[in-house]
Amino acid sequence: MRVRVRLRDDSGATAVIVAMLILVLVGMLALAVDGGILWAKYRGIRTANDAAALAAAYSCATGEGLAGAETAADDLAAANVSDAASLQAATYPQGCVVEGGQVTVYFGGEQTLMFGPVIGVSSPRPVAAQATALWGGAAGASNVAPLMLSLDRLSDCDIPDGADLVVGVSRCFFWWDNGTRNDTTALTNAEWGLVDLTTWGVEPWGGCGGNVSQSDVGNWITNGYPGSLLIDPSPEYVCRGSGFQGNALNNDIESQAGEILFFPVNDPQQQVQSGGTLCRPNGVDGPCAVQKYAMVGFAALEVTHVWTGQNAQAMCGQISTNNGSLRCLEAVWQGFQPGGLTPDPDVPNLGLFAVALTG
Repeated sequence: MRVRVRLRDDSGATAVIVAMLILVLVGMLALAVDGGILWAKYRGIRTANDAAALAAAYSCATGEGLAGAETAADDLAAANVSDAASLQAATYPQGCVVEGGQVTVYFGGEQTLMFGPVIGVSSPRPVAAQATALWGGAAGASNVAPLMLSLDRLSDCDIPDGADLVVGVSRCFFWWDNGTRNDTTALTNAEWGLVDLTTWGVEPWGGCGGNVSQSDVGNWITNGYPGSLLIDPSPEYVCRGSGFQGNALNNDIESQAGEILFFPVNDPQQQVQSGGTLCRPNGVDGPCAVQKYAMVGFAALEVTHVWTGQNAQAMCGQISTNNGSLRCLEAVWQGFQPGGLTPDPDVPNLGLFAVALTG
């Protein structure tokens, strides 16, 4: 009888249940409280990285050199988060020069946990981030034509690596016509080759909400673009502009006859539609509309003449159809710049320069 009583004795079960509940409660507290303070720390570290990148870019733009830029970055990071420390050396692909460039900084810190150690999570935990900033003269990259050239397409010159291309000698023709989807000599889906430079560096899946005006295009061609147009990494995506802009754009380019303009070069095999999926020429990816071009460099061209309509068809020679809006550029090849453009130091900028975060 005594054995049976002992087997039925449940005094102590409550203690086990309470212990399990306490463990669950601590786990929930660790998730809620420690997760919250880790997120707050990360936000602080992100801000510290942003401030450090801008400080380094500003320092380079004002001629303080690499040492000055590193000191400025360290000071601003610590001013935002007291224990912020550099995790690795900042990178300056184009160097820390006044003319313009890019810097990426890497700062991190640590956060002590309140409840994590109770459930076996080590403390403190590392928190890290990075940020990238550009700088350049406010006058920007001069003589930029926001009209894309298509790599190995829509030209009688095999750009940028054609064996017959000779700087200052080779005469090339480039053409733009919306055409039809399966017309290998034309653009498609009402494209006009226009590029919205204000979206330079957009993610391939990012949005393209705005549009470039004709006055903007004219200013960029005549006075330069107000910022750097670097390609790092390649390709650099940019939203295409909508609309034809007709003779106004033709006249803006024609007014530069005898001058050298820089045209962004698009890799059509990497251009994408909305959402970031490929939208290659000639219907390879099915029905789609190009939203972003994949820029791999800039071609320098000395403008000779802009031909339109029937004259364009006659000059370019390879156009199978002419929808009445055909544009053909005659130019002399001056070279290719795969790294993109930084602001031209010879462009007057009244002592002003631009600094901006890009990532």
